[in-house]
Amino acid sequence: MNVPIPHLDPIPLPAPVWLLRALLLLTFALHVVFMNCLLGGTAIALICTLRRKSSAFSARLAGDLGRLLPSIFAFTITLGVAPLLFLQVIYGQFLYASSILIGVPWLAIIGIVILAYYGVYFFSMQGPSGKTTFVLTFVLLLLASAAFVYSNNFTLMLAPGNWLDFYRSHASGWNLNWSEPSLFPRYLHFVLGALAVSGLALVVMGLRQREDGYRQWLFEQGSFLFAGTTLLNFGVGFWFLAKLSGPARLAFVGGNGFATALLGVGMFLPLAAVAHLILAKANKSPKRQRVIGVACGLLTVAVMVVMRDVLRNLALAPYFNPNQLPVAPQWAIIALFLFLFVGGLATLYYMLRKVAIATRMQRQ
Repeated sequence: MNVPIPHLDPIPLPAPVWLLRALLLLTFALHVVFMNCLLGGTAIALICTLRRKSSAFSARLAGDLGRLLPSIFAFTITLGVAPLLFLQVIYGQFLYASSILIGVPWLAIIGIVILAYYGVYFFSMQGPSGKTTFVLTFVLLLLASAAFVYSNNFTLMLAPGNWLDFYRSHASGWNLNWSEPSLFPRYLHFVLGALAVSGLALVVMGLRQREDGYRQWLFEQGSFLFAGTTLLNFGVGFWFLAKLSGPARLAFVGGNGFATALLGVGMFLPLAAVAHLILAKANKSPKRQRVIGVACGLLTVAVMVVMRDVLRNLALAPYFNPNQLPVAPQWAIIALFLFLFVGGLATLYYMLRKVAIATRMQRQ
């Protein structure tokens, strides 16, 4: 079968492939943490808004999230630019092709994100109420829709053999990758992961609280949310694994040592995180246990990011080897990027500290 893969861009890469891939993984890991907090945090804010009259702590958390979500949204978008650019540089012929094939929903993400941004700011200004319950529901649906379109694009770019059929079906771009067996488990795996990371965020919020009652409530709610969604995600993860193509699936179950090791570590770390968070309640050093639990959870995110990259390269191996791309290093530009990137991270840390201090001052 003739696979219509576009020709390589004749312009050589501005840096070695290993460096571009490392930067892709690093920037995407940062992006995905805030992205998970945005989606999961919106869901938590909605639930807490619904429970605002029956639980004072729920009303308080809804207010806290209302102040945080606009900043989290901004960080999600800003930190998402770099990994998307690195992905386009290395895998452009695949990403551009799949993006064109689902062009209408892909371009609709711009409007979806703008509307969701407005909704988050509206909730932030109005606070938890009956009116903002509907707004948050709308925002959550918008964010979930954007995530679903991304899952469609990133699965379709890995299946060049299906592109011609998609084009013949709807050449105008009214396509989604419904026929992909791994689409729904992959998407659900991401959604549950977002809720799990948001549970970790509640634990981190608890570590920064001084009021004992609210702090313990955040610990309990965050630990329960993380543990519950993580255990559910094990089932979804095995479903996802079973729906992968044969060569990719076999690579993760013994066919490739590195991929298999990643899967093993990716299963151990979340269980370790759950154990530390649960044991913290009865431990003499609960803060230390919770910090270790959060660290294990964040390491799980890092491992999953690397697994995603391994899966992408396994799926594209019959068509493409990024290590064969022409390279003409432009070290001055790379150095400038790294300088600005580190400066951006420092600015991000400064802004987060300012938000945390402002939030604490408002309670006092």
